[in-house]
Amino acid sequence: MSGRVRQKLGLLMIAASCGIWVAVLLLPILPLGSVAQKAIVATSLIILSEVIFWLGIILAGKELAHRYRQQLNPLYWWRKFR
Repeated sequence: MSGRVRQKLGLLMIAASCGIWVAVLLLPILPLGSVAQKAIVATSLIILSEVIFWLGIILAGKELAHRYRQQLNPLYWWRKFR
């Protein structure tokens, strides 16, 4: 697999991980049954999301992960204005 395809697949997996977190947030309003069933589904989705996120980071590469982490750091935002 070429480096460019790996990076795109990694970014897609990171985006999918964020989508799963949105599903976790919407879970309480869905009619799934008991609270225990919702708790099991939420826990499973959170674990799945974390696994997909870290596999996406591994595929995207260290440099790309560092660049995005730096852009998401609020301390870096204030440095731009100096």
